[in-house]
Amino acid sequence: MTYLRPLLVLLLLTSLRAAPFMNASDSFTWPGGAGAAVCLTYDDSLPSQLDIAYPQLEAAGVKGTFFLQAKADTMEQRLEEWRQVGAAGHELASHSLYHPCRRGLPGRDWVAESRDLDHYTIERLRDELLLTNTLLQALDGNNARTFAYPCGDTAVANGQESFLPVTNELYLASRGVSSPQLSSMKELDFNNTPAFDLSHQDLKSTIAYLESCYKSGTVAIFLNHGVGGDYLVTDPQLHQELLDYLAANQDRFWVDTFKAVMTHTRQEFERLDWSVQ
Repeated sequence: MTYLRPLLVLLLLTSLRAAPFMNASDSFTWPGGAGAAVCLTYDDSLPSQLDIAYPQLEAAGVKGTFFLQAKADTMEQRLEEWRQVGAAGHELASHSLYHPCRRGLPGRDWVAESRDLDHYTIERLRDELLLTNTLLQALDGNNARTFAYPCGDTAVANGQESFLPVTNELYLASRGVSSPQLSSMKELDFNNTPAFDLSHQDLKSTIAYLESCYKSGTVAIFLNHGVGGDYLVTDPQLHQELLDYLAANQDRFWVDTFKAVMTHTRQEFERLDWSVQ
């Protein structure tokens, strides 16, 4: 039986050499050797985003994603400023035309009846999303677009008819509002990604979430509305501290727009032959 020993040793050495190559090729990777990706996103076209969040992002050299509600005051009164935001390399993404939500759900009395998703049809919603895309294209000249669900709602007609097929058709990816922890990028649903709401958070909880994403090699998608003003307010100091933390750890985290991160993620899914949800 001793003549088998050289063969067994050869087989063992071959498997040890092959293992690192196989592990590398079968693993999801982020650009530049980063351990996780980060997206900073902002909903509703709010004044404080232009006044506070955008200047902080620019000073930090970080690009964010602004999910714009087309029928908002700043889109009428400060449109050229949004055009400048896009020209500076930030993403102008869709947050719908009128920000419709389901009025029939608890705590939704603030939703106008004319913008009640419970009374929408799929056709009406699709038309409004296409109109918003046209407006955004006039601002930045881009065709490919991402989306964020107003209120996180994904159905019309009293919740009976999902419009997820529409957003899946129109957008590269769509951001949700809940923050389930992904154990791996393979679990990502491109059509309803997680998001971590920064309002009412502190630095400790924010960094804890960020580091948990780093540990799992996934993406941290931060959700903001007002920054230092408006509503659902993110503390501007917290916003700045998060930017400072990312700057101090730029070798560990790849920070880019939602569109850029989702584009890379789709390329990795294709390379790894993973199914897209």
